[in-house]
Amino acid sequence: MNLYEKYRPNTWQEVIGQDKVIEKIMELKQRKLAGRAYWISGQSGTGKTTIARLLAAEIADSFYIEELDATSMSVADLKQIESAWQLYSLGKGGRAFIINEAHGLRKDVVRQLLVMLERLPSHVIVIFTTTCEAQETFEDMLDAGPLLSRCLRLELARRGLAELFAARAYEIANKEGLNGKSIENYIRLCKDARNNFRTVLQAIDNGAMLV
Repeated sequence: MNLYEKYRPNTWQEVIGQDKVIEKIMELKQRKLAGRAYWISGQSGTGKTTIARLLAAEIADSFYIEELDATSMSVADLKQIESAWQLYSLGKGGRAFIINEAHGLRKDVVRQLLVMLERLPSHVIVIFTTTCEAQETFEDMLDAGPLLSRCLRLELARRGLAELFAARAYEIANKEGLNGKSIENYIRLCKDARNNFRTVLQAIDNGAMLV
């Protein structure tokens, strides 16, 4: 298993650098997380998939969490999803659908989603994830306003991540026996990787921090 997956956060406390987004989710948790659609955008490697999975796990057991690729979705797929979400699940009772690469949604799929999200059951959440740059392109290509207006938007932090990511990367490298350099080198690595933590851990895995 690569380092990025091995050390992917399993709890909210382990997520680094996204305190404001997590605080917002915790506030919603006091009221209601399900029965909503979420739109998570951020730079690559800053925690979109991790936060989406943790959010899904708040209301659904793993067997009832489904991850989908937006670029291959069809209207027929959406109709199957809508049929499935009419049923309550065992365990926590909820169902969660994570739609990655949401900027790749086709126009006919977006139109169908507009209808579906209006009648989202109270035990279901739909979570879209996309990069900031891809979201901007998506919005330019079609009128994304109606879809985004139906979602609670969670925009991940872009600034102030290098030092936080470097400290965690340094800790992981020490644990894995892959460290031979100072924390300053890790900060530089994070900045060079544009705070993409996946890229940082891949570099460490490949021996970049060994003497």
